[in-house]
Amino acid sequence: MHSVWKTSIRFTLITTVLLGLVYPLAITGIAHMLFPHQAAGSLVHVGERIVGSSLIGQSFSSDRYFHSRPSAAGNGYDATSSGGSNLAQSSQK
Repeated sequence: MHSVWKTSIRFTLITTVLLGLVYPLAITGIAHMLFPHQAAGSLVHVGERIVGSSLIGQSFSSDRYFHSRPSAAGNGYDATSSGGSNLAQSSQK
């Protein structure tokens, strides 16, 4: 019975290290080599200041898309004035 516990603990530790550390670090490294701009967050700079990401809050203008991310910020997806409400799209308000 003692060897079953040792084997199960060893297996848990090995899979935790492999799947929790080695695999994510390897995939992140590959992503940074193949897609450096996207892997770094696709940051948008104005001067030396980071103002956002080109991948978040994209506006969709084609009918082939379902819905874009809802935003109370109006045009430009200004995250500082964004907020949600609990009203449905069918609400008169």
